[in-house]
Amino acid sequence: MENQIIKEIQNHSTIIIHRHKQPDLDAYGSQLGLKEIIRENFKDKTVYVVGDTQQYPYEHTMDVIDDSVYEGALVFVLDTAAEALISDTRYKLGKTLINIDHHRNDSNINPDLFYHRPDLISCSQMIGEIAIKGNLRFNDMAASHIYAGIVGDSGRFQYISKQNAKHTFDVVARLMEYDIDLQSLSDFQQLETLAKRMAKEKFRSFSLSDHNVAYRFNDFKSISESGLTFQDVSRGTVNIMAGIKEVRIWANFSENEKGEIIGEFRSKDVSIVDIAKKFGGGGHANACGATLHSWEQALEVVQCFDERMVESNV
Repeated sequence: MENQIIKEIQNHSTIIIHRHKQPDLDAYGSQLGLKEIIRENFKDKTVYVVGDTQQYPYEHTMDVIDDSVYEGALVFVLDTAAEALISDTRYKLGKTLINIDHHRNDSNINPDLFYHRPDLISCSQMIGEIAIKGNLRFNDMAASHIYAGIVGDSGRFQYISKQNAKHTFDVVARLMEYDIDLQSLSDFQQLETLAKRMAKEKFRSFSLSDHNVAYRFNDFKSISESGLTFQDVSRGTVNIMAGIKEVRIWANFSENEKGEIIGEFRSKDVSIVDIAKKFGGGGHANACGATLHSWEQALEVVQCFDERMVESNV
């Protein structure tokens, strides 16, 4: 599959790279890393990256392009296989579509090639392996982006398993041959302003189900009044409930400006992704999510998690 992907790059003069909305480190890392790898190895190619923006540790710019640019282009969709999650719906306008993802979901976007590796920790790792197996060169920025994506989705390597550890660290070892600003990435993940830390204090309390599923509901009004961004609250406070011995599953439910309830689900050692899929979402075994339509539906999710605790005898 890696060679097929490289062949498609060789056969197209214009390449446009998409990824999921509200990009995290892996979405950005795979997208920007692939762009740099193509630019480093195929000087004659024109490469664009498109989509919405979030904070990211390395300098970057998303391209603004006309629909006409898609004519005859190779389009990549990275780090998601779900149509509803793709940033910029014009991915359909290209000549050839390649979908690369590591989440435990099938693709519903009808790609010409679907490279799916749910056994790997990140999409960025998949991009790194494509380059390594194809004997392609990295540069400092390509290595930085790929490394950022791996670190992000592995939770600074705490989610590494025996099954994917060697794969992951083999790629990381290769990336360490390049000049990566490790401190900037570490600061990005661990440091925040005093004002943000104080604002997050308002979101520290949580509820417990009968079997110690921790959860919190954040309505749109409280998020707006906090001065924090939606992402700061939705994804940024979910792990306030982590690290508690008695809590094996935790969930953060946040209402956006559309009235949708965005659920961020995490677990320590209990697989919960099937429950996320049941509610139209997906992701990883221990880190996933779903978009819900009401607080009542959010309570249904909590009930399913509670039942999973009983089933798991934890």
